[in-house]
Formats: sequence, structure tokens, C-alpha cells
Amino acid sequence: MLAKKMNGNERYMLKGSLKKNGYDSWRLVFSAFCDQTGEERTFFIEFFVINPALSPKECVLGFKNRLPSSEADLQYALAGTQAALNANQEQLVQPCYAMARAGCLGVNGKQMSCYYPTEQIYTGKSGFIISVGSGDKACTLNDKSSVGNIRVSYADLNEYPEMLCNAGSITWNIQFERNVAFVPDYSSKVSSWAVLGANCTCNGMVTLDGESYTIIPEKSYGYFDKSWGRDFVFPFFHLNASNLTSIISGKRLEKSCFVVNGVYEDRLSVLALIDDNDIEFHADKSKRYSVTYECSEMPEDEDGVKVHWSVSVHNKKYVLDIDVFCHTDAMFVRDYESPAGGRKVLKLLGGGTGTGEIRLYKQIRKNLELIEHATVSNATCEFGNIELP
Repeated sequence: MLAKKMNGNERYMLKGSLKKNGYDSWRLVFSAFCDQTGEERTFFIEFFVINPALSPKECVLGFKNRLPSSEADLQYALAGTQAALNANQEQLVQPCYAMARAGCLGVNGKQMSCYYPTEQIYTGKSGFIISVGSGDKACTLNDKSSVGNIRVSYADLNEYPEMLCNAGSITWNIQFERNVAFVPDYSSKVSSWAVLGANCTCNGMVTLDGESYTIIPEKSYGYFDKSWGRDFVFPFFHLNASNLTSIISGKRLEKSCFVVNGVYEDRLSVLALIDDNDIEFHADKSKRYSVTYECSEMPEDEDGVKVHWSVSVHNKKYVLDIDVFCHTDAMFVRDYESPAGGRKVLKLLGGGTGTGEIRLYKQIRKNLELIEHATVSNATCEFGNIELP
């Protein structure tokens, strides 16, 4: 069903056993235009909390070097004994921190991250979702807005390479209105997911490395979701877009959008609003449907190398086909530490400039009637998998 009023799943969810073995993550994606050049860029803002009760007073990053370094360890190493090998084995830990991450997708994309002890997490009700940090380092997310700033220097990265990000600075002050959201959410014992805004209208400002960008509401193509649970789903497959233009009528489909997410036990959740057609295939529901999907690198052509996301889903009433392409030079990898620790990480290849087509058919007996055929632009496209040390 479609909804603008959200349920409590958009709130902070790390309670009970999830406080020591769980993650909670929110993200907002939108487009903005450079004030100086007019260049369009896709930006993202993320809030991520992991295992908050393990070490609330300090940040524990799993990729920090933790080789023993005592005087006894040095003597073992000089002796060349088996004890030396044991002394040189790096200690692996479960991570515990809150993180704000922001950046831009596309060519020359980048990401900046700031980490906070989990005792610096503030959550609430009545429109307030989460804030991390304090003073001029605070980053905040509300029901309808987000404000924050992150600065990472090259000296920071040299000292703390475990930050897993780029050097740079980004500040933002944005407001957003959710035009379309999908409920119910996907829910399982391992991981849950909520589409808080499949089609959002955003406005405000972003400053990236000193350059100002303005968010134009009718060209913002906003998207807002969250996930939480004990671990990530993998392989991870995601598409979303709200910039659709009908090939049949030539008009922009202003309220139309689609979201694809998974993989949930070999199924994808595919949710779409195309014209006035509400098409929802929920991976955790009993209603039967068939879905095929693939993410693959295409042979190089005159446009360069692209990655192709394809999805085809159908039931007795509808057939929905989606094809999205994104240039490899317009994507980069983001890393997410698993609550399990041990340097288990979800490596996510993503881009925000995907283009392609979507087709919606209605099944009438043994025939298919084309309901809509549209081009897709400004699509967020992601694929990832778990990597072990």
C-alpha cells in the first residue's frame, strides 16, 4: 500500500540483543546543481550505528591495526619462536560506533565519514530521528530535514586509515517532503528494510570542497530509506529512481517511481508506482510472484564500460521489466562493517547516474497489454557482497 504517514520503523531500532549485535542505517539520496558551473551531481547522506552497547565511550573500528606491541612481544619476535608468530597475530574485534557519512556519486565521486562514540547518539520522537556528535560536529536527521558537516584531512587518513573514506569536506542543510512511500516494510530475523520515501521533493544547499550546490525541488529526485538488523543481506542488489519520462506520451511521470531491493533468500522486493498503477512485490509476503534479476558488466563500446542491472518480475496480473545501465567510471565502492566483526565487511559498488528503461504490462488472458514504457534517469544503482579477511 502507498503511504505518506510512516510507522515507527523509521526510528532508532537497536534495542535488546541488537544493542550488542546489530546495526541501524538511514540514507537520503538527492540531486543538486553547482552554483558556478551548473553541473548536476547526485549526493548521499547516511547515518550508521553499529553494536552501540559494546563500547559506548569510545569508537571501536574493526579495521584499526591491533598488532601487539609490548616489550615481551618484541623479545618473542627477536627470538624467532612460535610465540613470536602468536604475538604477531592481529586481534580482531567487533566494531562499535556511530557514523555520519556523506558525499557524491558519479565521476570523481567521493565519500567523507565522521565517527562518534555511541554515547553521543541522541534519538527522540515528534519528528526527531537521530543526531550524532555535538556542537559544530553534530549531524542531525529529522522527519523532514537534515543538517550536518564532515571534514576529513589527509593527515586524518594517514593517522587513521581505518576510516575507509576520502579526504574532503561537505556541509548540508536540506529539507525534504515524502511524496510516495511503501508499506509494509520488509522484515526478517536477520535484516529489515523500510522505504521511507521512494519519491521525495528536496530543497536546500550542499557545499562540497568549497563549491556550493543548490537543490532545485522539481529536479531533486529524492530517495529515503533505512535498514537494520543483525547482519546485511548478500548479495546486495538495489535500484531506485523517480525521474521517469513516458516514451508513449513524452511527458514526465512526476509521481511515478520504483525501488528494487534484496537479495532476500533468492527473492527481490520490487515496489513501483507507475502512473496510477501501484505494483508491489514483497519478498517476505506469501503472495506468489516470479522474479529474475542480474547485475553484469557489459562489453566495452564507444561509450566505455557499463554495468547492467536487469529485473523482470510478474504475477497473474502484471509484468514489470527494468533495465538500468551505469558507467563504471561513475561508480565507487563503499564499505560497511558487519556487526559480527572480524573484519567482515559489505563492499558496495554504487552509482547515482543510472539510465535505462522500464516497461509495465497488464496480463489479459494469454496476452500482454503495454500500460507504460518510460525512460529512466538519475537512478541509484548498487550491487555488493560480503568480503571476509
